[in-house]
Amino acid sequence: MDPVTTITSWEQAFESHRIPETRAIEKQLRTSATRDKEKLRSLVGGSYRDLLATADLIVALDKRTRTAEDHLSSISHACRPPEQDASPSSPSADKVILAQLQLLQRCATTSTVLLRQRKVLQCARLLVISRLLVKSVGDQEVASKPLEFLRNKIGHIRRQLLRQVDATLISPHSQPPDLLEALSSYSLVTNASSADALAHLFQLRLEKLQRHLDSTSNSTAVVGEGLRYQVASLQTFKSLIGRPLTEAVANLQKRPILAEPVFRDMESLNLDRLWVLIPSDIQSFVPYFKRTVLSPDEIKAKLEAWSRDACAALTRALEKHLSNLRDVDRVLELRKELYFILLPLYFSTPARNEIQHQIKTALNGRLDSLLRSQVSQLDTIVTKLLNAGNTKTRYNSLWDSELAHSGVNSSGGRFVQQVKAHHSGYHEALVKASRSLNKWITSIKATEGLFEQLSRVRWRDMVEEPDEEDEEEAIQIIKDLSQTDSDGYKETLKSSLHTALETYESTVTKAATEPEKANTETEGVTMLLRSIRMTSSALQEGFSGSTNFSSMGKVVVKLHETLAAETIKKLAASNEEAGKKPGQTVTSLPENMPSPRAFLVLQKLCEIMFDIGGTDIWSRPAVSRVKDHCRARIFAAEHRSWYMENAFDEAYLLQALKTTSSSDEKPNADALLHEKAAAEYWTRTKLLFGPLA
Repeated sequence: MDPVTTITSWEQAFESHRIPETRAIEKQLRTSATRDKEKLRSLVGGSYRDLLATADLIVALDKRTRTAEDHLSSISHACRPPEQDASPSSPSADKVILAQLQLLQRCATTSTVLLRQRKVLQCARLLVISRLLVKSVGDQEVASKPLEFLRNKIGHIRRQLLRQVDATLISPHSQPPDLLEALSSYSLVTNASSADALAHLFQLRLEKLQRHLDSTSNSTAVVGEGLRYQVASLQTFKSLIGRPLTEAVANLQKRPILAEPVFRDMESLNLDRLWVLIPSDIQSFVPYFKRTVLSPDEIKAKLEAWSRDACAALTRALEKHLSNLRDVDRVLELRKELYFILLPLYFSTPARNEIQHQIKTALNGRLDSLLRSQVSQLDTIVTKLLNAGNTKTRYNSLWDSELAHSGVNSSGGRFVQQVKAHHSGYHEALVKASRSLNKWITSIKATEGLFEQLSRVRWRDMVEEPDEEDEEEAIQIIKDLSQTDSDGYKETLKSSLHTALETYESTVTKAATEPEKANTETEGVTMLLRSIRMTSSALQEGFSGSTNFSSMGKVVVKLHETLAAETIKKLAASNEEAGKKPGQTVTSLPENMPSPRAFLVLQKLCEIMFDIGGTDIWSRPAVSRVKDHCRARIFAAEHRSWYMENAFDEAYLLQALKTTSSSDEKPNADALLHEKAAAEYWTRTKLLFGPLA
């Protein structure tokens, strides 16, 4: 086989070489393997023999070393001096008291330095030793003045330490190791158990939250910071309760306080010189704490109890702040901000359901109140519209001499205003009320748009990643925030709007009956018609699906009947009292032309209609009611002679006062002869009588 060739598999050997070559390759490989085995065997055998020789040498050296050590030990034992009594003599009482006072002073000085360096746990331990020293020296009833001075100094340091501990406990920026040190220091200084220290932490945090929320600046930032502090506190409690706090307290009891290396090495305490003079009970003092092991259910109950108190304070502040918010968009912005704070830590926060429920209840309650208040503004607007009818408005003629002879540049605006007044019954009070109504409709539409935007917020990106068992709760929260709440707000707005529109309809209906009962002038009727026209059209256009104003048609018909009756009443008073006597005739009239009396009747009717309400009031239904009443009056046998003089007058007036309801009425035979000519004449002259055309 070629030494350069490398064969990696048996398939390659058979594919690249013939059978004889393959057999030769196999023989070479077997020979090489046998030779390598022999080399390996001889190499291992030689190494093993060397290893055995080294082991024998080590055993021999160990034996010689033991022999030498035994010999040296015997020599040392033979050369030692005679035994003497090494027990020290008891120090004097004054010396012991002086040493304790000196150590007490050094503890006070060192505690001040440690407190300044924010080493609260070491400071608390020294205060415990100081307390023991004060008690020990006080029992001797000597050195009262120095002892009293040092006692006061230790008390002052203790108060400073507790203030610093409280500041650490209430700070939202304190890390768990710092909090554990602070709790341990509190337990050491106050002889409190771990449960009492934890209760102290709970109370401090709750009072801090209440002070923050009760601040006078009760703004959105205050409420948001309060919620953030509450969530952070619950996270902190969760990380401290249980094993961390138990281990921290247990570490304080591992060895005596003065046996700690940190104190033995402090030069400021000088324990090397004073140690022998310190009473043994102080040397060996180990702090004792009552241990309380809480079960998971007890931990959960404690956290929920604290959260309920915190939620009560947060809810009061939230409701107080919400009461100052008058706009729905600001409430929704606050809602978004609060959930932005809660959701990123939602599933890791104990008692999360209580917090979320309180926030939701407060926000929904305020939104419900604002929506109902916003919708109820329609009542105020309608009242203004109805009260606008108390102000009488008179319109000058478009052909008024002053207006007609004034320049275009100086009086163009006045002319336009007069045209609007004649066409649409322009009234300043109505215009203001109409603007208020349009503004209200716009605000309702804007509120609906705000609710539509709630579903576009990506709440899923803000919610903390849940565990597998919390996945359904996460889905439900997202659904509530984006869909359920939005649908609820829309339904509240819809029901409130429906109620407001029904109230509007009933108010207008009630107002429509008042002119009939009080027999007032037509000014109120015309203003009421304008109000109905202005409001109903705007409301139907803005809220087409909320109501159809079914009773409004009957109201308008009644008002039209009132106007028509008043119009004919004035026409009759004008013609039948001041007109020509019945039976008086006019001679030499052209053929197929009405008499001046008939012509003046129509002209007077138009003047009366204009005086009553202007052209905006006289819609087709209103004009039809006037024509029906007018026909009934002037074609009555007892009144006919006051309004017409011949058959052509009758035919002409029939054409002028024709309506869809009068198509079945048949004139007399004389009038039928002139029907076609009267119709043609009416066609040529009807534009002279604007409302009747």
